[in-house]
Amino acid sequence: MKIPADLLTRPAEEAVRRLAIVQLERSTEARRQLVDGDRAEALHDFRVALRRLRSLLRSHRSAFSVEFPKKALRRLGALARDTNPGRDAEVQLAWLASFAEELKPAERAGHRELARDLALRRDESYRKVEHEIVRDFAGIAETLGARLVGYQVAVDLERPSRPPSFAAATRAALVRSGEELFDKLARIESVADEAAGHAARIAAKRLRYLAEPVAPWLGAAHPPVELLKGLQDLLGDLHDGQLLAGLVANALAEIESKRAQRLIAATLDGTDAALSTGAPGAPLQRRERSGLIAVARRLGARRGDLFGALERDWLGEHAPCRQQLVAALAELDRSLAAPPRRRPSAASASR
Repeated sequence: MKIPADLLTRPAEEAVRRLAIVQLERSTEARRQLVDGDRAEALHDFRVALRRLRSLLRSHRSAFSVEFPKKALRRLGALARDTNPGRDAEVQLAWLASFAEELKPAERAGHRELARDLALRRDESYRKVEHEIVRDFAGIAETLGARLVGYQVAVDLERPSRPPSFAAATRAALVRSGEELFDKLARIESVADEAAGHAARIAAKRLRYLAEPVAPWLGAAHPPVELLKGLQDLLGDLHDGQLLAGLVANALAEIESKRAQRLIAATLDGTDAALSTGAPGAPLQRRERSGLIAVARRLGARRGDLFGALERDWLGEHAPCRQQLVAALAELDRSLAAPPRRRPSAASASR
C-alpha cells in the first residue's frame, strides 16, 4: 500500500490503518519467503513486521471509531510469542560463542554441552514455529486485512468535529509511552532486577515504534529513534544474559543432583562414598561442571559491564543518554505540533 505524502495531517484512524496494512503486507511476504526463500532471514523479518504491527495498533487503539480487532491481534500475539524461545536460544548461542576461545581445554566440555542443548532447543522451536506460521497466519492476516482496509465514519451535522490528525494522535501517544518508559527505568536498581529490565525494554521498543513512522516527515534532526534503539539493545543484551545465566544454573543443579544420587546409592550399597566419584560418567560430569562454572564467571562479568553501562547512561534523572532522549522527545513533540503538510522531497512514499 502507498503511504500518502500528507500522512501526518490525515485523520489518525486512516493513517494508522494504512501503516498497519503495510506491516501486514510485510508479514505476508515474510511468510511466503519462509516457504520459498531464506528461512532464517524470513523468520526475522516476520518477527519484526509482527512486532511493529501489534505495537502500532495497541498504541493507537483509541483512534479506532469502530470495533477494535482484538481477537485477530490476540491470535497474532500468540503466534509472535511462539517465536521467542527459538530466538532466545539463538542469541544465547551467540553469547556462548563470544567467549568460547577464552576457555581452557578442561572447561570446554560444559560449554559444548550447553551449546548443544541450546542448538536443539533452537531448531525444535523454529521447526514448530515455521509450521504454525505456514498453517495459521494466512487466515489471521486475511481477517485482519479485511477489518483494516475500510471503515465508516458517523458525522453529527449539529455538532461537527474534525477527527484528530495522525500527528496529534502520535503526540499524545508519545507522551504516554515516554512516561511509561521513564517509570520502568526508575524501577531498575540492580543487575538482579530482571523483570523491571525486561519491562523497560518493552517500553523502549514501543516508544521507538511510535517515533519511527513520523521520522521521515521531520528530517534527520530528531535522534530519539537511535537513542531508543541503543537502549533497547542494551536492555536486550542484559535480558539475554540473565536468561542464559538461568540455564547455566539449571545445568549445574542437574550435575549436582546426579552426584548426590551417586553418593546416596553408594552409601546404600555399603560402598565407600569417596569411591563413588569413580562411577561411570563422573569424570565427564566434573569437566562439564568446571566448564559451566567458567561460563558463569564470564557471564557475570559481562552482565556487570552491561549493567554498568545502563546505570551510567540511563538510570537517574541526570544520566546523559536519558537527558538526550528527554530533549529529543521534546523537540519531536514541538515538530508534531506544527507538522509539515507533505513529506520532504517526495510526493508520495511507500514503506
